[in-house]
Amino acid sequence: VLKSVCKAVVALVDSRPDKLMPELENVVNYMIHTTQHSDPDIAMEACEFWLSFCEQKELVESLKPFLNRVVPTLMRGMVYSEEDLLMLDNDDNDAVVPDSDQDIRPRHHRARTHDQHQGDAGSDGESDGGDDSDDDSDDDLDDYYAEWSLRKCSAASLDVMSTAFGDQILDFVLPVLREELASDDWRVKEAGVLALGAIADGCMSGMGPHMPSLLPYLVQWFKHEKALVRSIACWSASRYGKWAIYGAEPNTVKVYFEPLLAGLLEAMMDTSKRVQEAACSAFATIEEDAGPYMAPYIQPVLETLARAFGLYQRKNLIILYDAVGTLAEAVGPELNQPQYVQLLMPTILERWETLQTYDQHMFPLFECLSAIALALGSGFKPYAQPIYERSVQIVGETLQMCQQASQDPSIDAPNKDLVIVALDLISSIVQALGEESQGLIAQHNCVALQLVGMCMVDAETDVRQSAFALLGDLAMHCFALIQPQLGEIMQQLVPQIDCNYQHLNVCNNAAWSAGELALKGGDAVIKPYVTPLLERLVPLLNNEGTPLTLAENAAITIGRLGLVSPSVVAPNLEAFAQRWCVVLSSVKDNDEKSSAFQGMMTMISANPHGISKAFLLFCQAAVNWQTPDARLMEMFVQTFAGLKQMAGDEWEASIGMLDPQSRQLVKERFNA
Repeated sequence: VLKSVCKAVVALVDSRPDKLMPELENVVNYMIHTTQHSDPDIAMEACEFWLSFCEQKELVESLKPFLNRVVPTLMRGMVYSEEDLLMLDNDDNDAVVPDSDQDIRPRHHRARTHDQHQGDAGSDGESDGGDDSDDDSDDDLDDYYAEWSLRKCSAASLDVMSTAFGDQILDFVLPVLREELASDDWRVKEAGVLALGAIADGCMSGMGPHMPSLLPYLVQWFKHEKALVRSIACWSASRYGKWAIYGAEPNTVKVYFEPLLAGLLEAMMDTSKRVQEAACSAFATIEEDAGPYMAPYIQPVLETLARAFGLYQRKNLIILYDAVGTLAEAVGPELNQPQYVQLLMPTILERWETLQTYDQHMFPLFECLSAIALALGSGFKPYAQPIYERSVQIVGETLQMCQQASQDPSIDAPNKDLVIVALDLISSIVQALGEESQGLIAQHNCVALQLVGMCMVDAETDVRQSAFALLGDLAMHCFALIQPQLGEIMQQLVPQIDCNYQHLNVCNNAAWSAGELALKGGDAVIKPYVTPLLERLVPLLNNEGTPLTLAENAAITIGRLGLVSPSVVAPNLEAFAQRWCVVLSSVKDNDEKSSAFQGMMTMISANPHGISKAFLLFCQAAVNWQTPDARLMEMFVQTFAGLKQMAGDEWEASIGMLDPQSRQLVKERFNA
């Protein structure tokens, strides 16, 4: 009955919180009492109330008067119960015990999406892949808060509460935290370390003054006699990695980051698989946070990773692949040193050559190799041929097996995620080698292009998404091979640019790849397709409900179409100029944005009246440029000179409508 009551109250929080608010004090008192119930199942149902309540932004402030009682209750709920410990596989020395496949959770690959706001990748500074960092952070929490229990629910509730209230909850957390961390009972100490990690995101600022003393203790506890303390210390320390790198203390990197990194590398070689997993995951988190700061430590990191490949069982190997890939993303071209490559590649290639196609490890290995290829750039060339050939073979075989399965119900269809990771790896190889990849793509009568064509019309959206990402990379680096098939490609591409963006990421990548094809093809080649592209891109751009990334790629492709075919696009300038300027005004400076602005100014030159209604917005977008290249700067000066000449005596009145700072920048930068 008590569990049902708690479930009903949580349901009210989610659906009709207005019915609870008049009785909030009574409800809170009841839930505090029930969260401490001796039956852990009842206590966990009650604890769900705090998690649900704090996720309701319009309600959470009303919990503030009760924090002095709620926070200590949650922190007490984080201590391992006897039942928790009985359910855990608590072997501190199990590193040599093989894993079964049941120990390994299913893994799903996220297809690449071209995004103007992600980090650059590849030699040309452009990227067509990557996942939102917030998603990665959520995955980290999801992994840790898996295997739901009162302890995990309490920690998750404190995590959400700290995000909602920030440093305000520290008055109630710190007294309990000091008591728990000083406890002689390892279970209480472990709960304190868990709480310290749970509040990291929400209370980073307030915890800053305490971390010079706390972080060394966490690193020290990487060697605690209890594996459960060692593992939670790794996780908690990783949540403060950014402080150890970017904190306000003197010599932060030397004093705090280096001992943290050294401690985690040592913990990765622990005799407990649980600690290996926590340490390797924590290491991946801090190397992602550190980015280029990891460069001086590549040698010891790679030495540890190589040893770990010889020690880890199947489950932790998956995390190890992720750690290698994250290192490659963090340090980029710094990885392309002979001594580093020699440490890394033999181990990776051995795995690549020995793993069966449908082994669970193939997915993380594909992702790992994609990151390595992008980091090594041309340095990946000695390894590219066999990796490329197997990737193409896997795409072809998987598509063929899917076709057979669709015709014969007795045949099990293979996992198409293999197609996605293989396409993404081919894409990374093309980016890494640039035009030198043409030799690979041309093999076997350009079979890869035929497979990409099939994937562009595949029933699964993620397959189409990766296919269009690869198409854009092929357009950049292998256009001569694509050109004979351009008509067929455009027949497949244009319908995927959907004004209703039903399949958002497919639409996004198709729009981006169309711009790359236009830029490489030029007017004579792309002209027949410009009008049907505009008929889809302009409504996408002008719809203020269009997601920002898609609107940005639509704007850039319109600009590129205008650059190569101004005679077709410029007459339509007035139809999209205002929204175009608004959308691209805040995009970071890069080559894509530069080519789009060159296209805009080419269109203004052909149809200067088309920019009239968007003149002020264009001025603002122009002055927002921080580092325009020489060609772009020359076009800005010429364009403003032409507009000034056309305006005549009205010029001063026109630019006088800008704010004073923008008006001054237009005059100084563009001689206008």
